[in-house]
Amino acid sequence: MGNKTAFGFGTPFAEQLAFFRAKLNLPTERWDDIKRAAHDRAFIVAGAGKADLLDDLKRAVDKAIGKGTGLDEFRRDFKQIVFNRGWTGWTGEGTKAGEAWRTRIIYSTNMSTSYAAGRWQQLNHPDLLKARPYWRYHHADGVMHPRPHHKAWNGITLPHDHPFWKTHFAPNGWMCHCYISAVSAEEYAQAQADGKGQPPDGWNTLDAKTGAPVGIDKGFDYAPGANIKTQMQDFIDQKLIKLSPEIARALEVEVAPVLEKIANKAVTFTEQKTAKAAAEWAVSNNIADFADYTGIKPEVANEWNRSLFNHLQEFPELRNNQKFTGTSQAQFARWRSIEIERYVEKMRADNPNLPVGFDCRSYAEKWIKALKVDSQTWAHSWSQKDVSGISVNKKFGASVEGFKQSLIREELAKYHPVGCNTIRSVVDHELGHQLDDLLALHIDAEVNQVYQEAIAKGIKNEVSDYAGESIKEFIAECWAESINNPAPREYARRVAEIIRARYTNKFP
Repeated sequence: MGNKTAFGFGTPFAEQLAFFRAKLNLPTERWDDIKRAAHDRAFIVAGAGKADLLDDLKRAVDKAIGKGTGLDEFRRDFKQIVFNRGWTGWTGEGTKAGEAWRTRIIYSTNMSTSYAAGRWQQLNHPDLLKARPYWRYHHADGVMHPRPHHKAWNGITLPHDHPFWKTHFAPNGWMCHCYISAVSAEEYAQAQADGKGQPPDGWNTLDAKTGAPVGIDKGFDYAPGANIKTQMQDFIDQKLIKLSPEIARALEVEVAPVLEKIANKAVTFTEQKTAKAAAEWAVSNNIADFADYTGIKPEVANEWNRSLFNHLQEFPELRNNQKFTGTSQAQFARWRSIEIERYVEKMRADNPNLPVGFDCRSYAEKWIKALKVDSQTWAHSWSQKDVSGISVNKKFGASVEGFKQSLIREELAKYHPVGCNTIRSVVDHELGHQLDDLLALHIDAEVNQVYQEAIAKGIKNEVSDYAGESIKEFIAECWAESINNPAPREYARRVAEIIRARYTNKFP
């Protein structure tokens, strides 16, 4: 059987994958060319200085994280990559033991730090912080040779913003399996009574040999995931990234254009050739926190990005609600993954005496049911806090011609407004719902008055049949027509004017 090391943390989750996939491949010579928090933005394998080699290695790690394929399969992938790319001279090459050591280091370090970074994002969620504003250090049970300092930190419980966590957020060394959990104010009070409510004396004393606090391995004195928004150039300026002349040239040739794109964002929309590239474009150009267009055609993904990009130029405040874009199926799956992790966390926190081996995850998966996408729904806007944003039904996104034919038929039947017979008009409709959520348009007195007037005059002919479903659909339909009809009719024009006026008043 294969070795499926999971560090006792269960299966991968959305934040973990998002953290790892956002990393930029960076060529390096030595493992300590990248220091501490710079690992939040850079993927490295010491000695790997070519873009294609790094990309292959990153894909292998991504597979291990995303599919939980385990160390044995990663080792097979590593061996094939080394052979395909002709990589020689790497540390550990030449002996079975050396190769086993090197692959374990690459695998375990990326697994543990990506997990920790995902946990950092979850633990800092406003709702969780409100309910459980304290964090507790856990030393992993069953370690053959426990580190005295890590074992001594077990049970330490401190406010989430205590400086201790900036350097001691696990993992705290090579092959460290420690982890952090969120606890309540009552649990913090008990920890104080037990003498665990403050860090030990000398916790921030630096070890002269490592430059890190005593008990932490060199380079591990940072909180994975806390610096994901820091620009790569800032890390270089802080000397957290060391570049030899050769690597600096490689950075300039292979990486700098990507860095420039990320730093400057996009000033114009750019179509992508694949759905995967469109998802990466959406995230790197800051139109959404997370994107997954898997299973749909590039044309559909590009239309989604185009409309989002254009809307954010005019309505920047919409960005706060764009935590997800992509397929509805992926959006629902991401929601369920987050809810399961939250359920498991709460279950473990509320029941500290659960039997050894009790499978919290299976229990959570039983109760957190998967959501199904209505087969007749083209797309939807969702303001659910963790995955808010707009998405397209994979069923329609996978068939461009079928999608377009449906749109044409429904426009001719007046089910949707004049001009709204394109994929782009569907995205604009869903962003009309996002504007409604942002500006509370459905309870706006003037919008309600316009809506009643349209009904009185015959809403199917004045706007569309679907606009008669509710005032929310009326707003979205009018907004879509205002953008897609070269000569918007009265109600589309009036609603668009109100939207722009309300936005200007709210965000001057």
